[in-house]
Amino acid sequence: MARVLPTAPGDPARVGPYRVVGRLGAGGMGTVHAALDNRGNRLAVKVVYPAQAADEEFRARFRREVALTSRVNGPCLVPVVAADCDVERPWLATPYVPGPTLQQYIAVSGPLRGAMLHALAAGTAAALASVHEAGVIHRDIKPGNVILSPEGPRLLDFGIAHALDGTAVTRTGVLTGTPGWISPEQYRTGAVAPESDVFAWGALIAYAGTGRHPFGAGAPDTVAFRVMSQEPDLAGLPEELRRIAASALSKEPGDRPTARILSEECIQLLEHQDTHVLPKQSSIPPVIDTLVASYWNAPPAQADAWPIARNDGRARRYSFIAAAALTGLSIGAAAMYAATFHAGQESPPAGAVNIAPTASAPTPAAAPLRPTSTTPSATMASTPAAAETSSEPQPAYSRSDNAQPTVEEWSAARDAMTASERQIAAGINKEVGPFLRDEWGLSDGVQVTFNPEAQTMFITAGPSVKVWENGGDYTDLRRSIMFSGCSYGNDKLRTDINWPYGRVAVVYRESMAKPVIADYREVTNGMRCRV
Repeated sequence: MARVLPTAPGDPARVGPYRVVGRLGAGGMGTVHAALDNRGNRLAVKVVYPAQAADEEFRARFRREVALTSRVNGPCLVPVVAADCDVERPWLATPYVPGPTLQQYIAVSGPLRGAMLHALAAGTAAALASVHEAGVIHRDIKPGNVILSPEGPRLLDFGIAHALDGTAVTRTGVLTGTPGWISPEQYRTGAVAPESDVFAWGALIAYAGTGRHPFGAGAPDTVAFRVMSQEPDLAGLPEELRRIAASALSKEPGDRPTARILSEECIQLLEHQDTHVLPKQSSIPPVIDTLVASYWNAPPAQADAWPIARNDGRARRYSFIAAAALTGLSIGAAAMYAATFHAGQESPPAGAVNIAPTASAPTPAAAPLRPTSTTPSATMASTPAAAETSSEPQPAYSRSDNAQPTVEEWSAARDAMTASERQIAAGINKEVGPFLRDEWGLSDGVQVTFNPEAQTMFITAGPSVKVWENGGDYTDLRRSIMFSGCSYGNDKLRTDINWPYGRVAVVYRESMAKPVIADYREVTNGMRCRV
């Protein structure tokens, strides 16, 4: 896990009404600050980089995403509590919750077992039901977007969410979601619906209970083929939960249950646990909170030592705690590792959107086991906005043109030199290697090279006898390589401000001396890699 870092030179002292006390991370679109309100409530405050803030298309998406996210509240969700989309540097604030992602937890401790697995299933299904009933499709259900907080699971990341009424907040013409966590109909047509989220939820629960993806590992195209044509591997899941996950993983969207039905079925599984006696509840959200709290057994978060707010507003000395940190900037994922937020926060500055609690929440000593219910409302403060920002490090990727990569740029590219470059090159080869070897006879995999001046990563393959046998058609070869390279490049650009390669090109060599630029993508943050 990453730790909370000290503030960097140029970081703002305040963002809106919040006092900045550290950094949680910096991604491709902005900086995530650790911040406090005047009562000491802890928040993650995301501030957009100037380059993105100057992009009107980005601003429009950001504004719609804030409005979209404000529709959603319910159990096992973390809300956006305030945002300002109209200032020079847009920002949003979410609570801060300690805890690993499901992916991080399983990598260290292995699959979830027993009642904790059932509690995860019930909590995430209830959260997804609340998302859908608010008229929103999540579109990125995956282990990295579920936090195992001390109080229970929290579903995050509405950064690529979509309104059921058709109010899109992402670019059209690209495949949204994360490869391997995408439904069959998304792979076939790009269409998304609540049923697509349900499919991804089924895969999530299978992963949580077994530690492996139900459709296996491998190149993205290989996994996509299995998702569309093969049955999931659910061996190792408890029988009743296996039945529920299997129904969610039905190939046809119409055969899948709704998230609310999944939630009710998972609640029943928890209620049949015989180690706790729970009071009768009148509605699903309280049942979820009580059940999850009763059976949840996540390791406690490391003790915190954030600064304590004084009445005079001066900061005390403080130390930094170990905590997981989100380094991308997206609605909801910005809520990563956040703690339950209680009432009493300051009013946002003029122009900010405040998502105010509908009821007072307890003090930290008696914090509720679920996020306080929230409804959106616009609040105008009587004081002007504080100076939000000052200069910050800019993303290393700076190209704004759409010029196609050239063979000359490819020739000038070098082998991986830095640790990050070597890591990306190894990851791409590991992912596409089996496919290239088995399907195309390329035992040497691909060559990944880098041209810092052109800010382009080149992935080179060939020659292949099978391409020659296919009359020179290397379409499938190109697609599989680009899917992997684009995904790796997009993830790296989104999480590492110092990564300079925002362009990925696939090069096919018909002979050792005859390279062809077969495909090209600009993999700037937010773009998905449909090929």
